[in-house]
Amino acid sequence: MKVLIPVDGSATSNASLDFIASRAACLGARPELRLLNVQFPIPPRAARAAGRELVRSYHQTEAKAVLDPARKCLADSGLKAKAQYVVGSPAEVVSRAATQGHADLVVMGSRGQTALKGLLFGSVTQAVLASSTAPLLVLREGPPPRAASLRVVIAVDGSRHGLAAVRAALALQAVFGPAPQFRLVHVVDGQADVADLDAATASALALFSKAKVEAELVRLDGRNAGDVIVEYLATHPADLLVMGSHGRGAFKAVLLGSVATRVAARCKLPLLIARPRSRGSPAKRKDGATAAALRGRDSVEVSPG
Repeated sequence: MKVLIPVDGSATSNASLDFIASRAACLGARPELRLLNVQFPIPPRAARAAGRELVRSYHQTEAKAVLDPARKCLADSGLKAKAQYVVGSPAEVVSRAATQGHADLVVMGSRGQTALKGLLFGSVTQAVLASSTAPLLVLREGPPPRAASLRVVIAVDGSRHGLAAVRAALALQAVFGPAPQFRLVHVVDGQADVADLDAATASALALFSKAKVEAELVRLDGRNAGDVIVEYLATHPADLLVMGSHGRGAFKAVLLGSVATRVAARCKLPLLIARPRSRGSPAKRKDGATAAALRGRDSVEVSPG
């Protein structure tokens, strides 16, 4: 499993590290973990005055101050990770790494700002959602769920985005522990008939049946699906929420659907966001994809120590 973990030393970034460290026993024998730190470029005039070597030394020192503790956090749990820093725009670098590196999972922190401030997630998170179809696990500050097997809630609505959430959860089920509990949550207006309910959930249930994994179906009544899901989670504890994303570009100002946006703004659970893969998605490369995607004079692998 290839896991990309962007880190910047912030509390939410540390939360993503804590989550991966807590799931060490679930990641398989040889997971490919890559820590990525992005350094902002020095303004051209200042860079010319300082000289290339001094600027490079500065970036390397700053990156190691973030990457070394991050690598140690994972190493303390028995996990090895490659570490790399790149000079550039964080949103562009991380989204490119997620896309061209063909990660199976991207794990990163979110600033967790409310929708009222016009920015639910940071710009890096939005860029990854806009450009990559890799499942994205977003964590807030605070301790990760500690149970060996997690309680996973998946929002389904019969759309291809909901089915993408189901496929992502099944593909990553090993990360959730040896015996995760899955609940499929579907919100309906009280006027919907049985045929409508079955049509909206049948495909999701079929995917679980094909995978020979049990899942409980929970039907909730209400008009505002986002509010209903938040209220349900307040009284029915869970460890992780999975939702689909429309994946629209940043220029359209909406990366998540309105339901996912509303839930994410009010829910503090780790949130796994999945996008449907396009029919033209290229096949995964077998090795060295992330390194090749980021290789260049402003991309540097950081050695331990």
